[in-house]
Amino acid sequence: SALLQMLTVQVEEGKVQEVQAGGNVTFSCRLITNEDALQVTWQKETEGEDDNIATYSTVNGQKIVKSYGSNVSFVHSGLQASAISLQGVTFQDEGCYKCIFNTFPSGAVTGRMCLKVYGKAL
Repeated sequence: SALLQMLTVQVEEGKVQEVQAGGNVTFSCRLITNEDALQVTWQKETEGEDDNIATYSTVNGQKIVKSYGSNVSFVHSGLQASAISLQGVTFQDEGCYKCIFNTFPSGAVTGRMCLKVYGKAL
């Protein structure tokens, strides 16, 4: 199935979501192995190093990078499933996002989804 990524992460939102500027979008990923992750990290793909957006672990709880702070929130934070919401989407938010489950013993398992932002109709 196209929703299956690297065999073990299911990206429930599918490949590309389209959202109107100013709107909200939720990205969600779910591990479909029965391994627990030690940590879940959300990143935005950029030209150089990918941007960390948010992370969740049992030890540290929810952490959201300051620059994303007011626009990003966890809808669901767990070690088997994770979802984040972006509020007040702008054209800068366009691009692709990754959820990375750091599992033991398999290591990092990644799901990926993309966001397309369109303008308001005149």
